[in-house]
Amino acid sequence: MKLFQVAALGIALGGGGAKGCAHIGVLRALESARVKIDVITGTSAGAIIGALYAAGKTPDEIETIARRLRLRDWMHRDESGLGMFSTAGIRRIVEKEIGKDARIENLPKRFAAIAVDLNSRGEVVIDSGLVADAVCASAAFPGLFAPVPRGDYLLIDGGALNPVPFDVARRLGAQVVVAIDLQADEPMFTASPNAHRRDAWFFRLVMSAEQQKTFRVLARAVGVMTRRLREQKLRQAPPDLLLKPNVQGIGLMDFDLIDECVAAGEAVARAALPDIIALCAPSLAGRWRRLRYRLKRETVL
Repeated sequence: MKLFQVAALGIALGGGGAKGCAHIGVLRALESARVKIDVITGTSAGAIIGALYAAGKTPDEIETIARRLRLRDWMHRDESGLGMFSTAGIRRIVEKEIGKDARIENLPKRFAAIAVDLNSRGEVVIDSGLVADAVCASAAFPGLFAPVPRGDYLLIDGGALNPVPFDVARRLGAQVVVAIDLQADEPMFTASPNAHRRDAWFFRLVMSAEQQKTFRVLARAVGVMTRRLREQKLRQAPPDLLLKPNVQGIGLMDFDLIDECVAAGEAVARAALPDIIALCAPSLAGRWRRLRYRLKRETVL
């Protein structure tokens, strides 16, 4: 039975490398409750998962894609000298799954990816054009991936300015916004029982020890900065619900820990389903929750 809801629901998916698989679990929990998602915004890993879902892929299909891929599928040597890798691997994955000519404005669900322009030093919301272009730009983690040119822009990972784009979901028409924050400030890899199966050998093969050390420092520094950005945005215009899957023990490159990520996302979303349904349903409780949010936002502003 389909849930009857009147409020347009927006989902904001944060970045976090391998942690992004937690978004699959969140989407699965919402689908199981027949909660309709109207707007999807994503940064970095959130843009990748969000684009696939907005294009019509089910959570099960997205999980199958994630399990099939290996770290080497994402990493391709960069020839520009602006990054250790190019985003060609990301582009190939997106184009294979949803089509080379897929455009954001033609997707079944409204979608936007967040990037940052190095030239203007400003946030760029990409809600039109080729999906692959938008996803590559949003996921171009500085130093690791080379920036992506787009017109007059030179774009990098949106997490540099908007790690969890719940404010963008609101601007795109969502009346209720649920944000999924992966708090992506962990190390590259973590110790796990499955370490022997990990693709870390590939990372060590293509990156020198010095490059690995540099990236670890850069990743941690970006994590510190984005944490402050999240806190500031939460004070200015908070989402209706903020979900934090328990993925803090998982590294940005722990692609062998998909089970743990998906389970964490599904668990936190299922626990929040009563609140989400109350916010979206045409009930007194839902109307009160929405009114309380608007009053809180106006007070802050």
